[in-house]
Amino acid sequence: MISVLLVDDHPVVIEGLRKVLATTPDISVTGEARDASTALERVKTLRPDVILLDLRMPGASGIQTVRRIREQGGTSAVIILTSYGDQAYVRQALEAGADGYLLKSTPPEQLIASIRAATRGRRQLSPELIDGLIEEFGGLAREQTSRVADLSPDDLEILRLASRGATNREIGVATGRTEVAIKKRLQIIFDKLDAVDRAHAVAEAIRRGLI
Repeated sequence: MISVLLVDDHPVVIEGLRKVLATTPDISVTGEARDASTALERVKTLRPDVILLDLRMPGASGIQTVRRIREQGGTSAVIILTSYGDQAYVRQALEAGADGYLLKSTPPEQLIASIRAATRGRRQLSPELIDGLIEEFGGLAREQTSRVADLSPDDLEILRLASRGATNREIGVATGRTEVAIKKRLQIIFDKLDAVDRAHAVAEAIRRGLI
């Protein structure tokens, strides 16, 4: 039996979750809390397998509550269940130690499946949030790679234009530089990427995910 603690300051949400989870033979609601401090007490006394935690509630945010649960040594799987799909909240929740982030629009069957999966150590995200996270972390990875290569935003723009077949003159017009300046800058870029020519530099930039 999977024990679940419900944490939300809206009684109608708590009641709705109870009804949804009551339809499953292997999940039991072991308790509820309407604010952060009560939630922390319930975690200590009930030791639930899974905590469904609202993002915004009295006392502290869901993200702050997750941090405190982890600081107290709590091992329950924590799933943020909220109506807020902002990517910053998702990232902060996962960094704080949450095991999942689901929107309150999640269908009942998906919520139930997520609770079960969380007990097996699998992180759970609403499908509509995944693309945003992939894009965000992909951007961070590209930024980190460009820093390692010591390439500036201007260097990357020159590479992007070069990848489209633009000549040095055309790149100069697009970036407000002379053709000679672009030729010199390309040579610096070649050195940074260990490339022998323009085609090699573009290929290397693409391989590294820079452009």
